[in-house]
Amino acid sequence: MIVSERILRWQAAWESAYADKVAVLYSPCATHASAAVRTLLPDLNRAELRGPAEVRAYAAAAFASVKNICFEILGVTTQGSRDVVEYLRRSSIDIVGPKHVVEILEWEGDLLTAVRVFHF
Repeated sequence: MIVSERILRWQAAWESAYADKVAVLYSPCATHASAAVRTLLPDLNRAELRGPAEVRAYAAAAFASVKNICFEILGVTTQGSRDVVEYLRRSSIDIVGPKHVVEILEWEGDLLTAVRVFHF
């Protein structure tokens, strides 16, 4: 399987456990939707992040509670500026086994404009 440079950068940012490395991937008007947003940032009272600052806060909260994040990419489907990534997440909170995740990533150039995350 060939994985694009932009997906490798995205994967490396999340696996680095540095919130700033994740946030710089997002455009100023980007969104990031995930059910986990409500858990990690309950004061937002929504499941969608808006902009790099909220993404940074979310990533920092995630990295404070989750250690040793590793993505095993199972498949990537690309159509133009959209990637759909299916992977297994392994981390300190995935005790029973890896978490199955699908993310839809939309790009403008090198920056993410919209992300939708689905955990199974």
